[in-house]
Amino acid sequence: MKRTDLKKHAAALLLVLCLLVTSALPALATSANIKLVDSSGNPTTGTIRVTLYDSANDKALSGGKLTLYRVAEVKRQNGSLSYEYCGDFYGCGIALGDLTDSTLAAQLQEYLPQSAEGTTKTIDADGNVTFRGLELGLYLIVQTEASKGYEPINPFLVSLPMAEDGKWNYAVDASPKVGAYTPTKPDTPPTPPTPPTPDYPDTPTPPDNPDNPVSPGNPDNPVAPGHPDHPVAPGNPDSPVLPGHPDNPAMSGLPQTGQLNWPVPVLAVSGVVLFAFGWALDRKYRTV
Repeated sequence: MKRTDLKKHAAALLLVLCLLVTSALPALATSANIKLVDSSGNPTTGTIRVTLYDSANDKALSGGKLTLYRVAEVKRQNGSLSYEYCGDFYGCGIALGDLTDSTLAAQLQEYLPQSAEGTTKTIDADGNVTFRGLELGLYLIVQTEASKGYEPINPFLVSLPMAEDGKWNYAVDASPKVGAYTPTKPDTPPTPPTPPTPDYPDTPTPPDNPDNPVSPGNPDNPVAPGHPDHPVAPGNPDSPVLPGHPDNPAMSGLPQTGQLNWPVPVLAVSGVVLFAFGWALDRKYRTV
């Protein structure tokens, strides 16, 4: 009986050991079978495809841009794999801990130099961006331009290749959590342009006194229209001729009421008589 029990215990122990070894084989095989170079001796390349999809609103996030930066390269030493910073991130001093930690990606984005070289692509209508021909390593993906109506996604890290189901996957699909949805206001209709003001012709400047045209030769004495009976006297524009006095334009304007003509001959005769009387007296005194 004791012997039989001992055999049973030994068989159970052997079975457990076989199970342990069997479960460990895929991990050992995965670590050993990573392909850092292809059959031609060239570095192995892979592909990263990012899909942005809002499952809550059943909508693909089209538009916007994603930029890819190579942060570290894959190293294998003594059968174990590790990452070492390279390129613009060499010597950054940030510890590579849990690659799924969002704070690690945020630290690397903050450290990102302005002169860092990255590959930028536009998100297509289905919300996809594909980066091909990538060297193996650790990559940082940053949304440098948000999709319309959404906030930018948080930066995240992708390992190439990625271990999935005990194998190394060289074509990685990443579906990060999309940014918050921000409904956009409808576009304000443009303000119609103001119609141009028509150009009116310049209003002609009226003459200084259109009702009193300037008299020829005497601009300061205009001829009054509407008075055809008072033309300007020829040669004397300052003395207009009145009707009935063509020869005496200067006196034509004096009133004629109460004028006497008889004193003229009386005074003339009186003057002659007085002149004769005086002449006679003068001769009389000279002869005495």
